[in-house]
Amino acid sequence: MADKTAIVTIVGRQNVGKSTLFNSLIKKKKAIVDPFPGLTRDIIAYTINYGSRTFKLSDTPGLDLPDSSELSKSILDNAREYLKRSSVIILLMENPAPAPYDMDLADFIRKLSIPTLAVINKIDDNSKMENIINFYETGFNDIIPVSALNRFNLDLLLDKITELLPEGKTRINEPQLNISIVGRPNSGKSTLLNSFAGYNRSVVSDIPGTTRDAVDEEFNFQGKRIRVIDTAGIRKKSKIKDDIEYYSLNRTIKAIKLSDVAIHLIDAEIGLSDTDKKISHEIIKAKKPIIIAINKWDSLNKNSRTFDEFKDRLIFNFYKAEDFPIISISAKNKIRIHKLLKSALDLKERANKKISTPELNRIVSELQRPGNIPQLGSKLKVYYAIQINTIPPQFKFFVNDAELFRKDIIRYFAKNLQAKLDLKGIPIVIHIEGKKKGRK
Repeated sequence: MADKTAIVTIVGRQNVGKSTLFNSLIKKKKAIVDPFPGLTRDIIAYTINYGSRTFKLSDTPGLDLPDSSELSKSILDNAREYLKRSSVIILLMENPAPAPYDMDLADFIRKLSIPTLAVINKIDDNSKMENIINFYETGFNDIIPVSALNRFNLDLLLDKITELLPEGKTRINEPQLNISIVGRPNSGKSTLLNSFAGYNRSVVSDIPGTTRDAVDEEFNFQGKRIRVIDTAGIRKKSKIKDDIEYYSLNRTIKAIKLSDVAIHLIDAEIGLSDTDKKISHEIIKAKKPIIIAINKWDSLNKNSRTFDEFKDRLIFNFYKAEDFPIISISAKNKIRIHKLLKSALDLKERANKKISTPELNRIVSELQRPGNIPQLGSKLKVYYAIQINTIPPQFKFFVNDAELFRKDIIRYFAKNLQAKLDLKGIPIVIHIEGKKKGRK
């Protein structure tokens, strides 16, 4: 399933402006930028179409992290392995002269034998150009002065990148399915992304909060191009301690909104938590189809009833779970991850379903027969229903009195439409339009 797109990777010390350059080149605020050193932990990537060429631009952590901690080692090992997959490397340094670690990094990169551009950041005006000569001691001939913040010389940089790209496919198709992976910290989101990608794309650690940015990867599956986004673990808002966690949460919510389907990962060893309920609420609020994936299923002692009993407890503690597909998986051992992707493709296809107006009104008429609707059944009336949108399916009901259509009544119609239209796992939006006052 791994992606074959050419990779261009930005590397350098901490705080030389790698994330700022990445955001400026893709013209989006995708990577979190903050003066706090060591902020970037995973490789953030974005596919760029420039001229007739296509490549994946990647932002990496600062490679001068101390090797002393377990997390640092995981981050550095992941970044170095990813670097070996690159077609072009951007070695980013900063004005006015190379630091000692820049020389060490230059030696490491030369041993990879990958085409490299030495890019000098924070060249804001011509008066600083004279410092460029200081960087020839790194041993690289292609030295490009830029200002990532002020977008100086970025077109020249892109031209140089495309000159060095290997010959191959010029354009790639846009993803036909966007999936976000969401869940509590340490539920296995990064492990699942790595299993989908076929290599260690995201840093995996037992340390909570390892993932900060939304990390995505594209690949082909059963003839479809799929983008999967690994998000930061969502915590209770009361436990969000700093700006970095706040930005991570916002990016997670944004990733949910931009996805076609959300996979909500629940740790089988822990079970459903209050935080999991809040996560599902965020997905439901964004009106996205949901798959609940029970991860680490292989770690449980099981019998023929284990899954049904787990599922029953889940629905008892969170009744809305009944509306979604529930699949037991092991992200680490790649158990039923193909089933997850097939379910996600199926959900998007069914979310795009268009219902004929006669069929819709036949079902609505049946649902509002006397005795079918709890309470108020004889008082409320749906005169006519039409579908007004897809992904998610949206319907407008023209009714006698909008005030009678309380939340429980709307849920009654939504749940039954899900069942009768084969839309399980897909949110249904019902708009109510009452009879205008004064009209007879």
